[in-house]
Amino acid sequence: MSGEVEYRRRIREELLSKNINPYPHKPIFQPQSLKSILENPVEGAEVALAGRVAGVRRHGGLVFLDIIDDGLRIQASIDKSKTGEIFDFFTRYVDLGDFINVKGVLYRTKRGELTVEVRGLQLLAKSLRAPPVKYGHRLVDPEVRYRKRYLDIMMTPEVRRILEIKFRVLEETRKFMWSKGFIEVETPVIQPIYGGAEARPFKTHVWALGVDWYLRISLELHLKRFIIGGFNKVFEIGKVFRNEDIDAQHNPEFTMMEAYQAYADYNDIMNLTEELISHLAEKVVGKRVVEVPVGEVRERIDLTPPFKRITMYDAFREFAGVDVERLSDEEIRDLLAKNSIQLAGGYDRGRAIVKLFDKLVGRRHLIQPVFVMDYPRSSSPLAKPHRYNPELAERFELFIAGLEIANAYTELNDPVLQAEYFKAEEERRRRGDEEAHPFDWDFVEAMEYGMPPTGGLGVGLDRVSMVLAGVSSIKEVIPFPMMK
Repeated sequence: MSGEVEYRRRIREELLSKNINPYPHKPIFQPQSLKSILENPVEGAEVALAGRVAGVRRHGGLVFLDIIDDGLRIQASIDKSKTGEIFDFFTRYVDLGDFINVKGVLYRTKRGELTVEVRGLQLLAKSLRAPPVKYGHRLVDPEVRYRKRYLDIMMTPEVRRILEIKFRVLEETRKFMWSKGFIEVETPVIQPIYGGAEARPFKTHVWALGVDWYLRISLELHLKRFIIGGFNKVFEIGKVFRNEDIDAQHNPEFTMMEAYQAYADYNDIMNLTEELISHLAEKVVGKRVVEVPVGEVRERIDLTPPFKRITMYDAFREFAGVDVERLSDEEIRDLLAKNSIQLAGGYDRGRAIVKLFDKLVGRRHLIQPVFVMDYPRSSSPLAKPHRYNPELAERFELFIAGLEIANAYTELNDPVLQAEYFKAEEERRRRGDEEAHPFDWDFVEAMEYGMPPTGGLGVGLDRVSMVLAGVSSIKEVIPFPMMK
């Protein structure tokens, strides 16, 4: 036990010996919100507030302290000549990090700072550990920042601001989708067959059934069941779980919004997506042009619709100087080897092209918002073949700042084709691709009852939050990221 903790424990014991509870049930002075005090200050008015002591400055018989509450800060003062008993109590028993309840009168110092002249004080919670840094200073050690995120939030207003952006993104996404006539629904988190994406799942054991099930890797297949059941517009915001990389862009647990609209195709969904992203920019950060770190520089990103639209093959030609349509399979294999890309489950031309696209184009060149359309058909087993070219799928991905933000299809609604595509995925699994899509017989049976033409969308809300907050790591917008 450190000397600081020992000292604070002794203070706790001394308070208890004097019949002073250092952890009372509630404040004796009913606290006002600090926001209301700061927004409408009335000098001479009596106020009461509660919060954490974040700074103390002593000047003989006068002490100034900073109180923080709900992300806001106010100064308070205690004058020994006016309130000797309160001054002595504060000096003896109150330390940085403690929660206190004060009442007093608002005034402004000679420097014009709004301050509460304390006339009553109650200790609400005695902290046994001192804050690791001064309030307003950032914790340097990333291990401490992410493992003890409460300290990061407590001490650094910028960290709180970033997380508030994430939470506002969730709120405004819901408002936007409801305004467009979508109904928010729920789907199972634990599933007997995972699906809707290519990813390794997390496995869990259902004791009551005596079987292994999986944490969902997507929201897709159950949301489509709602479309089959007669809901025309549905969406869900929820956690999904993929047993994959942990890096600046990936966390195994992350937040998705998926939406499905009957009688729509991927063109309709593109319009919806750019409207959503623009709406979030305006409502959450109040502007459509944001600065985002990309590599070593900060790029100004304009989120004003319409966004650029380009086919994948045209993007190869424009940004990588590669006419991938004219390449032979041997030339594509050579490019895979040159870029150290391996394909699990054996060579597949369409999947190879998508892997090359991610390496050569996506993260390097797609900085301003752009819809990349028309992926190779074999890379998208849940998408409808392109109406003009059956070798392609009606699929798009939205890229911003080199990040894949959204993925969407004109959804496949032919149960016979869906079964064939699932069989091809099963063969990939047999050849060792652990991320290949399992065959979901129940979903195919549901589709056999009839599913209308549908457009579907998946948006990574953590990555949207990264763009709006102007940060380069997904850990910044996930309150408690996964750590080794």
